[in-house]
Amino acid sequence: MSKKINRRVFIKRTAVAGAVGFLGTWMLPRLIHGMNTPTSSDIIIANGQNYFNSTIKSIEQLGGISNFVSPGQTVGLLINSAFDQKGAYVNPDIPLAIIKLCADAGAKEITCLQKVSDDYWKRSPGYEELSDIINNVKHVESNTAPAKLNDEFEIITDIPGARALKEAEVVKAISNCDVFINIPIAKHHALTFYTGAIKNMMGICTRKTNVSMHLGSDVRNDPDYLGQCIADINLYRKPDLIVVDATEFIISNGPGGPGEMKKPDKVVAGTDIVAIDALCCTYVNLLPEDIVSINKAYELGLGEIDYHKLKIKEINTESD
Repeated sequence: MSKKINRRVFIKRTAVAGAVGFLGTWMLPRLIHGMNTPTSSDIIIANGQNYFNSTIKSIEQLGGISNFVSPGQTVGLLINSAFDQKGAYVNPDIPLAIIKLCADAGAKEITCLQKVSDDYWKRSPGYEELSDIINNVKHVESNTAPAKLNDEFEIITDIPGARALKEAEVVKAISNCDVFINIPIAKHHALTFYTGAIKNMMGICTRKTNVSMHLGSDVRNDPDYLGQCIADINLYRKPDLIVVDATEFIISNGPGGPGEMKKPDKVVAGTDIVAIDALCCTYVNLLPEDIVSINKAYELGLGEIDYHKLKIKEINTESD
């Protein structure tokens, strides 16, 4: 069934608010409930090797989960988890921290917009302690590569502002959730050079839609057309929060690896998807002006490509 974006979806795309809870005992050092300190920063860079703690601290520095999730709201998570090689998938401690915060904030329902395997969660040392919460997380079960159109997807025939992508098959859950959190990894990609938050949005689409992004031009894998389509799908639903895994990742042979590794031990959080990708691609030894999707997203008004114009705060979580 085809549809256009309606008023209900538009309203949901602007929803924010919430409350925050405490951490499980497996995370050290512990953080004290209710100690969130709002700041005027736009992007937070949290440095440290306890990635769960860094995730919590980065969101605290944005004012806490209460700025994003309210009791009774539904949350959709888009996690780049479907790879086997270390450095090609988001470290599970990062989404686990986000899930814990959302649950403590009273989220009515948390849904992974792509199917996440049990084996993925078990890579985290906190899996056992948080297993009850993880077991309550829902999934778009059929959204595993190569995803095909079924009842969990819908056909969108009108993406306002899109310049190349005129139709897309996307998971229904992304338009039904009150809060959308994009959780990508900063890493190399052989075709687009960089995988980050903007490109991660391809994860809400079926294989047919993603193939059309590669083949829809007269030139196969036309980088300009592909980059425009990737930017266009981001017009469908903007994230309320972006948390990027820049802890340890491949800088060659992406997206699946194995490849040369880099380990900055950083978690980056904010709400400007263009600025965050423009910043994080530099960790992969790239420049934002060289990434077509970042430039196209900037041209669409999805964010600021000159991240230096934003207020960036860098914190060290090792001393906490």
